[in-house]
Amino acid sequence: MIHTQTELIEGADPLRIAQQRYLDLMKGILTRAIVATGIERQTVRPWGPKSKLVHKFNSFAARWGFEVVRLAPTVREHYVEPVHESDHRVEGAETMLGTAQLDRMQRCIEDVLENNVPGDLLEAGVWRGGMTIFMRAVLAAHQVMDRKVWVVDSFAGLPPIDRSHETYDWKKGDMAIGLEVVKQNFERYGLLDEQVEFLKGYFSDTLPSAPIGQLAILRADADLYGSTLDILRNLYGKLSPGGYAVFDDYQQLADCKRAVDEFRSENGITEPIVKIDGQAVYWQKRG
Repeated sequence: MIHTQTELIEGADPLRIAQQRYLDLMKGILTRAIVATGIERQTVRPWGPKSKLVHKFNSFAARWGFEVVRLAPTVREHYVEPVHESDHRVEGAETMLGTAQLDRMQRCIEDVLENNVPGDLLEAGVWRGGMTIFMRAVLAAHQVMDRKVWVVDSFAGLPPIDRSHETYDWKKGDMAIGLEVVKQNFERYGLLDEQVEFLKGYFSDTLPSAPIGQLAILRADADLYGSTLDILRNLYGKLSPGGYAVFDDYQQLADCKRAVDEFRSENGITEPIVKIDGQAVYWQKRG
């Protein structure tokens, strides 16, 4: 069963139920959880001796259009957690995130709307744009016309890697998805409009002079120590009291965690960090 929030609002007014059903549908489509039925194709990854042998065979057979794959029953609960870029579950999906992160983002946005926390919504590091598409969908569901969604990315992958700070084996250009692809993904959901702003370029180049005002939601998915610090140093001061700071990979990438922890320590940030799933965390900024 797809992880939804509809059951949380039984007895609510029809408009609220319609809003929630639309957003649940968006979660299922963006993650592809909604089509997770029957038997799934699982690409063989070179992790063990046997799978390495199969992977080598596939590399050879690919020239004739053949591939050995695994077939396995669908487990919809797997779509609650985030996945890796190479996972079969994100083939064609707009996001690698699980529905748990989309659920939490919805709650954060609805909380700032209910409490009139001023500011726009922003994600830095967007991949195919799935989370920012969902942010725009939440605003559309609640008929919010006076807030923007900022889609911030190089749209050329990761910047040059500073090996003195980065411990993971990233390469320049990893995770690259072009701007036009992301725009097309917004358009296919009918959510590409004047409330969506794109900021293209490496964070160190664009964020210091970006025309971004107050923020109610700040989400960072930068992977790198340096890029995470670029986001925090340039944007955290724009986050309104009552707004939410969300960090992907905090629990999985030591460099991301180190950047967040150092920034919090240097700036006296003591708001408790809350886990969303096995990967992301958030905290709510105090006054």
